[in-house]
Amino acid sequence: MGCPNATDAQLWDALERVNLADFLRGEQGLDTPLMEKASNLSGGQCQRLALARALLHDTPVYIFDEATSNIDVESENDMMREIHALAKTKTVILISHRLANVVGADKIYVLEQGNLMGSGTQESLLRENAVYANLWNTQQTLERYGKGVIE
Repeated sequence: MGCPNATDAQLWDALERVNLADFLRGEQGLDTPLMEKASNLSGGQCQRLALARALLHDTPVYIFDEATSNIDVESENDMMREIHALAKTKTVILISHRLANVVGADKIYVLEQGNLMGSGTQESLLRENAVYANLWNTQQTLERYGKGVIE
């Protein structure tokens, strides 16, 4: 789907990049059947497969809309590492409610109820944008609480 003429080597490279290759080697390799709606894969594996397909497409612009929603932390970290690496050579538009995923972005746009409330870097928004700063601080507090860290 991402590149119908991809070689096996290109397929394995994309699968390695998204940490799905080892799982498939333990199954039937590139011949592993996918059930309807990929029901034989976990949510994280489905997200990884979607990212591998996008990588194979090799387009100048990528749009990721909540690419890490509903997946485990390990999968999220792997996917964000690959998305950030991709952003070094491609234009990446990342839509995310989880602000930790956009910290290193060149430009962050802050929306509230569909209205643009500001834009800038992580640092400038924390200094100058109360909406963003409040969201950031709330999320950080919740993440620390979830890890048993209490201030």
